[in-house]
Amino acid sequence: MKIIDTNAVNYIFRKNIILSEDYFVTPDVREESEIAELIFNKALPANIKNISKEKIFDEATYVMNYKNMLNKYKGRSFYNMTGFGDISILALLATLKRTFQAKPQKLFFEAENELVVITEDGALIQKIEKEFNQLEKNQNWKVKIFENKSVL
Repeated sequence: MKIIDTNAVNYIFRKNIILSEDYFVTPDVREESEIAELIFNKALPANIKNISKEKIFDEATYVMNYKNMLNKYKGRSFYNMTGFGDISILALLATLKRTFQAKPQKLFFEAENELVVITEDGALIQKIEKEFNQLEKNQNWKVKIFENKSVL
């Protein structure tokens, strides 16, 4: 599953990229993307999907994780309504981690369980590394982080 942030959405619009794969945005990133749609006078491509509309999305767990991340990390502004996309991505990753860990373990790791975040936001990358890539005993996966140019 490939998750993109607002910067990646802007990159797609700036470079006029026609996507050949599916990508997912969190609810907050979807809202932030509406501004990019106005600025670039373009609509999000159909293969950028709002994760909250997918079967795998567990809203109750997401809201709990959102609250936890909101209280854990600073750098948001309720006045300017900024910084919530990062919180939303962290909450989604925590939600998906819990969902994947609850699934029965299979002999081979499934590609659908692979989490990729496409971002060039240094602060977000640090938070992802801290939260999800310091491997725990029973965790056999990490969140992969790719640059915007990996969008296809």
